[in-house]
This record gives sequence, structure tokens and C-alpha cells, in this order.
Amino acid sequence: MFVRTLASVLACAAISSAAEKGPNGHVLIAVPAGEYALGSTDHKLNRPHRFKTEGFRISDAETTNTQFAEFVKATGYRTFAERAGWSLSGGEGSAEWEWKRVEGANWRHPFGPDGPSAETLPDHPVTQISGEDARAYCQWVGGRLPTLDEWETAARAGSTTAYPWGAAFSPKACNIWNGASHLKNTREDGFVLTSPVRSFPPNAWGLHDVIGNVFEYCEGSPPWMTSDLPKKRICGRGGSWWCSAHSCDFFNLLDIGSMVKTASLPNQGFRVVF
Repeated sequence: MFVRTLASVLACAAISSAAEKGPNGHVLIAVPAGEYALGSTDHKLNRPHRFKTEGFRISDAETTNTQFAEFVKATGYRTFAERAGWSLSGGEGSAEWEWKRVEGANWRHPFGPDGPSAETLPDHPVTQISGEDARAYCQWVGGRLPTLDEWETAARAGSTTAYPWGAAFSPKACNIWNGASHLKNTREDGFVLTSPVRSFPPNAWGLHDVIGNVFEYCEGSPPWMTSDLPKKRICGRGGSWWCSAHSCDFFNLLDIGSMVKTASLPNQGFRVVF
């Protein structure tokens, strides 16, 4: 069982209560200066290490369709998928690891013109966003993507387990893929695709969806990534609605994935650090 001391409970409550309003509707959580223990002896690719920070502020939720629409309205920005005219997509009824080219798929229509639109899902996380698109938004709003260690520090919120709520996975605590395969979703968490941000309880510091919903882009590269890969790829953490125990089981605080910087998928998103 995961147990917090009274002192840690009080510290977590103080951090959560320090949330403040940021630009473009972002709610910011202040992560205090300090040295944090990250990684795990049980994880071959994310070994135990220390992270020292002077403190930072991070959005409590993933960037939404409404927030990204404000960016596009102000700047006229066109994402990589919009310029390409297509992107990869998938969902219920797909084979494992199956992503199909869909004409017209982009952040406005993550699953193509025949699927749900961002306009009808204003409080869902924006998806079909490449790493470069996410960086452009962050620059516009006056922030940046979190580093790998900043993300893990904020996502852990003082926990030492694989999940912010404890050692055992709970299908009711986050939005991932429920079911033995992608042919059928059993809907244990109430959703098949993305869910509105803040649909699930936050971690101890007040951050929502650090596990599931969408993968979150991060800056930096882990030790196992060869020197040439960071020029071509960007890392993501936390898993997504598409992740399951049978494929891409990265819905935890330890695993680190990556994808091509200019590519986009309907399970990729981001939050902002200021």
C-alpha cells in the first residue's frame, strides 16, 4: 500500500493550493526548488537518478483544442499535418499497432473528416500535433515544453511508485485502452478515444492526466538515445488512450517513448512549462 506521511500530505496540499492562472487559460502548478529522486532500480532504461531544479510552473492539464484554436486564430499557424494534407490515425476495430493514412486528418479532425472534430470537443486535449507544432504553441504562449526530468518530477508529485496513486494500476484512475485488443474497447474508464482534461482525479500536486489520455511531449533525451536521434525525434511520456497492457504499455511514470519530430498522431499532445 502507498502511504504518505502527514508532512508529505501537508506539503502536497500546499503545492496544490498554490495553483495560479496563466496565459490562454492555463492553470499553473508551482513545483518548488529542490532535489528529486527519479527513475527506478527496476527499470532498465530509466535508472535511479537525482534531478535538481530551481523550481518551475507547469500546466495542470494537457493543452486543449480551445487553447490551440486561440493560437491558430492569433497567428494563422498551420500544423505539419495540415500542410501535408493527411496524417496517421486509428481507433476501435484496428489491429495492434495499426495506424492508417487518413486524408484530411489533422488537429481539427484527428480521425479524419468523418470523425469527431476539435470544435465539438473543446475541452479535450489537442492531438495530431507534432513536436514542432507543440514547440510553436509554447513559444507563442510564453512557455516551453517540460524536460523529461521536469515532467517526471511534476507527474510523480512525491510518489515513488509506478503510478501517482500507488503501485497497482487502476482502470478507473486514467484514460487508456481497455480490452484484450484494439478490436474492442470494454470502456472500463468510460472513454474510447480522448477524454476531457480533468476527467480523472489529479495527482497529489494537482496535475491531471499525467497517466493516459495523450502522450505528452518533453524536451531532452534519455541516456539510451543515441546522439543523432534527438535531431530527428522528440520524447513523450505518460501513455495515452490508445495504450494498453498488450501494446505500448507506457502508461506509467517511468517509460519514455519517442517519435519523429514532424509526425503526429491522435494520441499525442502536450502541456506547458513556464
